[in-house]
Amino acid sequence: MKKSSKIKKVIGTVFAVGIFFSMASCGDATDTLPDFVKKDMELVWSDEFDGPTDVPDPAVWDYKEGAHGWGNNERQNYTKDRENSYVSDGTLKIVAKKNEKGKWTSARLFSQFKKSMTYGYLEFRAKVPTEKGCWPALWMLPEKDTYGIWPRSGEIDVMEASANVWGNQVYGTAHCLSGHGGNPVISVGTEVKKMNKKWHTYAVNWDSEGIAWYYDGKLLCTYRNPHKTDDGWMEWPFDQPFYIIMNVAMGGNLGGDIDGKIDSCTMEVDYVRLYQ
Repeated sequence: MKKSSKIKKVIGTVFAVGIFFSMASCGDATDTLPDFVKKDMELVWSDEFDGPTDVPDPAVWDYKEGAHGWGNNERQNYTKDRENSYVSDGTLKIVAKKNEKGKWTSARLFSQFKKSMTYGYLEFRAKVPTEKGCWPALWMLPEKDTYGIWPRSGEIDVMEASANVWGNQVYGTAHCLSGHGGNPVISVGTEVKKMNKKWHTYAVNWDSEGIAWYYDGKLLCTYRNPHKTDDGWMEWPFDQPFYIIMNVAMGGNLGGDIDGKIDSCTMEVDYVRLYQ
């Protein structure tokens, strides 16, 4: 999500399976968990967004606020207003809206110092907006800058999308000092049909050996820990707690030009679940 560009080059070791396969709809009752998660892991935490009010659980979620472009020339002003993020009917809605002055507002929720993880299978179930100019993302950053500020301490993008740049594809990406911005150490995309109308799952399985991306329970790609003895953190800073971020950006380096005919777009999240 941070400092992305229109062209992403895959660097490092990639084990992609069916990179351009069509994704089947999850459906309301379809279980897309990979077998190894069912057999060897347990659900240790989840947010099902079924709380008693329209407020996302304050014990888990905080808000980044502001309108300074976030390093990517984005157009939105992030707020904690309920019109930009709220819970209803068992799902979280993150809504980017254009106001009467033509300015965009949106929300960026994050779990830093409230809910973090070091390793595990993290899965989101979501409907992802496809309006041109919209840049939704489900991703993670390190809880502390153990190896220094971005990109030195790493970034894991579970899912990000841009209709302007990728059409109906979504991407999984990792950034670190050895590869970041427009040249991340890994960035692989796949087609997701009707991502804005049907539920799909987006997940990473992360351990000390690597990070693997799973969409609708199918392996997309894997970034392997190179286990370098000298300055290994430059390629593998992913050995520390990371926290969760969910946001909808507008415009910017990856969002591109915003369609003048739209005045809102929404990402809907059914749940966030962590298995270990």
